[in-house]
Amino acid sequence: MSPEAINNKYTILTRPAFHLLILCLLASVLFFYNLGGWDLWNPDEPRYAQVAREMAEDGNWILPRYNKRIYPDKPPVFFWLIALTYAVSGEVSSCTARFPSALAGVLGVLITYLIGRQLKSARAGLISALVLLTSIEYFWLGRRANLDMTLTLFISAALFFFYKGYRDTSPRLYYLSYLFIGLATLTKGPVGFILPLLTVISYLAVKKDLNAVKKVIFHPGLILFFALIFAWLIPSAMVGGREYLDEIIFKQIFGRVYESWSHKEPFYYYFLSFPPLVIPWVIFLPSALLYAFSRRRQPSGEDTLFPAVWFITMFIFFSLCSGKRTLYLLPLVPACALMVGCLWDRFLDKDGKDAVSGLIRIPGYLLLCSSIVASILLPWFSTFFKSEHQDFNYFGPVLVLAVSTTAALIMFIKKKEVLTLAMLMVIMAGGFIYSVQYVFPMLNEFNSAKPFSLRITSLRQDNEPLVSFCHKNDAFIFYTRIGEIREIKSIPDLRLLLLDPPKRFLLLMNKEDFEKIASALPFRIYPWEEGKVEDDEFILASNHERS
Repeated sequence: MSPEAINNKYTILTRPAFHLLILCLLASVLFFYNLGGWDLWNPDEPRYAQVAREMAEDGNWILPRYNKRIYPDKPPVFFWLIALTYAVSGEVSSCTARFPSALAGVLGVLITYLIGRQLKSARAGLISALVLLTSIEYFWLGRRANLDMTLTLFISAALFFFYKGYRDTSPRLYYLSYLFIGLATLTKGPVGFILPLLTVISYLAVKKDLNAVKKVIFHPGLILFFALIFAWLIPSAMVGGREYLDEIIFKQIFGRVYESWSHKEPFYYYFLSFPPLVIPWVIFLPSALLYAFSRRRQPSGEDTLFPAVWFITMFIFFSLCSGKRTLYLLPLVPACALMVGCLWDRFLDKDGKDAVSGLIRIPGYLLLCSSIVASILLPWFSTFFKSEHQDFNYFGPVLVLAVSTTAALIMFIKKKEVLTLAMLMVIMAGGFIYSVQYVFPMLNEFNSAKPFSLRITSLRQDNEPLVSFCHKNDAFIFYTRIGEIREIKSIPDLRLLLLDPPKRFLLLMNKEDFEKIASALPFRIYPWEEGKVEDDEFILASNHERS
């Protein structure tokens, strides 16, 4: 066979359409396989699923509700998506509640490929997308009913259309950028437009292109953005009133940025909590940042400055916010993947290996050696885990991990870098599949509130009230399907509610509060049932003895 025929035969392997197809298939397996294999877990999952269920059942798609009351914490887009799966499947289950996140995870991988292709090459896009797909936090949140994956998709899409429009001198693409900024805002509020616009302005400022800043800020796409926002905000204000508007805009959104009442952490919190989110690729992040700002190492036409500014801008923004959770950082994980992907792509260039050899080889040896050591020591670490996790059989996974990383290290030493990179991705993907098949279903026994919720439902007669005096009610509200659980936060409020108690009622509380509550009430209560969810122990009690 002639060289030309061979080249033509393998041309398909380098085509973007083929790359997108392969990425779509791989991402679909990692995100959709056994998606409903365990119940909805706290925090957030049961609450968001319940909001969507009430939205679909009540037919009120304007104003989200939770436990029969207005839910002002988040805008409606994510709940719309779950409610649509409810309309198609007929129920809100673990699978349908997580479906929007899984779909957003797949689409986010494809968007990352397209951005990487714009930054450098199709190969850079492919490596970046695979790095993202095999990052721990991205995989985990792509399989949870959390709105952050949907937010990340919209922000990534907004930044892609901005960058493509800027690089191709096609301002019409800014309309699509503003469209996705609007969807991001309707997913999680003002952070949906603050993050992408702050990134774009920072990037153009670093490029010293102030004229482009004006074109972006005053682009007619801004009208599309406001039209999209007010199409929901005006009807919701008419239904919910001024109080709802103040709650969702000023307290729930801006309040969390400037003076959070929950999840308060120090400024340096993310410096410690971010690295585990992007294992194993975080080991290459310092090198990738150094490469992004080192023009002499980069070929002409490459632009790794964009993901670097994206990453740094968002990291600083979240660090300055008073409320901090690790899942908030998900929108900057694609930027991390793009930087690492471009660095590895440069290393694989014929003329690039010498330029970035140290930036790849030093962290590569550290990663592979530490992985081997960690896999060997993992069974001994189990003694520090919760008692219910100590019986887990580590032998099989540890043996596979140790052998695989050792093989990867040998290949790396022999300068088989492509095979080493592929081996790292296979190890991560294999670990993810193993987790969703065995680990998460096993943990469900300890993390799920469904079994205890079903016992509560079986003990409840007719429409007798259920009163809750405990935290973490979300899963009980979702799985009991009672309709409304009266939530009480203080003993005086509980006493006031029960001054004239109904003939019989059920009272759900934390086990540690039983004696305190029993002594504070003017009548006797009887413990009926005990249950445990994660580290929390609960008691179901009543003012009548159990028959």
